[in-house]
Amino acid sequence: MITLKLKNIDEIKGKTGEKNLLLVCSLCPYWNFSKGEIDELGGKLDSDVVKLPTICNYPKIKVDPEDYDSIFVLACGAGSQVVSDVLDSEIIPVADTTGIGVKVDDKILEYCSACSDCILEKTAGICPIKRCSKSLLNGPCGGVQDGRCEVGDIDCAWILIDKRMKKFGKKDEFIGTRIPRLK
Repeated sequence: MITLKLKNIDEIKGKTGEKNLLLVCSLCPYWNFSKGEIDELGGKLDSDVVKLPTICNYPKIKVDPEDYDSIFVLACGAGSQVVSDVLDSEIIPVADTTGIGVKVDDKILEYCSACSDCILEKTAGICPIKRCSKSLLNGPCGGVQDGRCEVGDIDCAWILIDKRMKKFGKKDEFIGTRIPRLK
């Protein structure tokens, strides 16, 4: 699931016109926000709210962009681009794509930043880039206390990696030198 963070609503409100539309992808926004939160956003933007089928599948959008002064999109960055392509119109994204996450209980935890340089096979299936609050690639920092990160009060990704590497019998691989690839 794609994780989203709403942009500054006051800045977005400054882009409203007389007649506004909020197009909402039926997939990821509903993982990130409740229906009530999305309806509230539509109200704050004084917008009609239209739910679209999964936008990344290039749906037909039965909306005439000429009918609206501002078209807001609640979707990932790719979805927002699709809406602009399909409507051949300017759009205003209302959220930033922050990563790829999983739902644990009632919380969304980001597990992947889609960095295109995956090292999960070297880190026991735990991404240090996204799951370490500081995105460190060289092991735990000095801020770890009792296995918890000083930033965000979460388990230290590097302590989790260490435990898994030991469990898998790969401690020697864990303490070996890793040289990041240059892009």
